[in-house]
Amino acid sequence: MTTEQIMTLEKAALQRLTEDRLLSGSLGQEMDDMLAESGIFWDEVGQEYFNLDAYQIETLTRLAQEYASPKDA
Repeated sequence: MTTEQIMTLEKAALQRLTEDRLLSGSLGQEMDDMLAESGIFWDEVGQEYFNLDAYQIETLTRLAQEYASPKDA
C-alpha cells in the first residue's frame, strides 16, 4: 500500500469519525483519549477530527514553500 493510499484511507476514517461525532455528540472520553494517543484530535473551531502529524507536515511544507529563499529552492 502506498503512502497516498494510506492517507486516503485515513482521510475517509476521519470523515466518518467526524460525522459520528456531529450526529451523536461526543464519542466519549475513552474514545477521545485513545484517538489522542494516535495523534487524532477534535478541532472545536472546524468541528472535525484531524491528524496532528499530517497537519504539521502540511503546515511546514507550505511555510517552506512560502518563505524559502530563492537559492534554497
